[in-house]
Amino acid sequence: MNLSTDPTGVRGIPPRAIHERQLDDDMILLQRAAAASHQRGQRLEAVRVAAALALAAAGIVITLVGHGKAVVSIVGFFWFVVSAFLLKGLAGSTARQGALLQEMFDTALFHMPWRATVAGDPVPEPDVRRLARRLARGGEKDKRITAGWYDPTHGVHHPYDVFIAQEQNLAWDARLRRRYSHLIAAAAMLWTAVGLLVGLAVTNATLFDTVLSFFAPSLAAYQIAYEIWSGQRKVAEERERLAKVVIAELSNGKPGPVPDTEWHRLRNVARDIQDGVLRTRLDATRVPERFYKLFRNEDERDFGETAEGHRVRLAGETPPPASP
Repeated sequence: MNLSTDPTGVRGIPPRAIHERQLDDDMILLQRAAAASHQRGQRLEAVRVAAALALAAAGIVITLVGHGKAVVSIVGFFWFVVSAFLLKGLAGSTARQGALLQEMFDTALFHMPWRATVAGDPVPEPDVRRLARRLARGGEKDKRITAGWYDPTHGVHHPYDVFIAQEQNLAWDARLRRRYSHLIAAAAMLWTAVGLLVGLAVTNATLFDTVLSFFAPSLAAYQIAYEIWSGQRKVAEERERLAKVVIAELSNGKPGPVPDTEWHRLRNVARDIQDGVLRTRLDATRVPERFYKLFRNEDERDFGETAEGHRVRLAGETPPPASP
């Protein structure tokens, strides 16, 4: 790879804006590799969730039928151990690889130095190319990559252009994760209510029998639900905290050249924010692709308009007249 970047930063308005450089061949390569790694993590998560839901459903059947409680309970506990320790560990390794690839993309795109003390070593180029080949060309994910992720930043002095991109990344993901955590919490409460209703009201089983036949097989599902709920909230809170710092810098920013002392301070802030972004990406908790698609158009419009508002103000342009 030959990433066209200057890690010491850019003075003034970059000759090529972020939204243009993100479509360079090497940038596309990194994005494809990251998407392929992320896809692998989603598959691991899908296996965990599907098996947990199947066992939870078996708990309902066993509660109604009244036979096979011991077998299903043992299988449920065994899968809970496999899911919580083995598969979760694999998901964590995959999340780290994807996070490093995204960090390589962002640091190159934002003209930032690589911080080995925080991220470790970058993913070797042969591995990047191998992963990139795994992503189907012309597929939905590939089309999103070649369409570009970050909105226009032309006319904005560096590093305010970086803040615009970081704000879009942080705020969008935080909103999405908040939504998903609420959905998971509601689903877990609903499932508990169903178990109590079936066990205590429909079959007139004792509380002990209900726990044994319904809740024991659901252990893996409850563990995953708690893991997702707590993980999504943790990441959302951290990203919201970082977004506030970025928004404050953007709000205080003014169009025109950035004084030398202020330029260095802003560069350090942007680099620290990027470290925070990496920390949140290392979390193995993911949002399913289908859930992301449900809100994509609305979120894309909201954050696209916000990014354009920052760009117009910091570029010193006259905003277009409001639509009637």
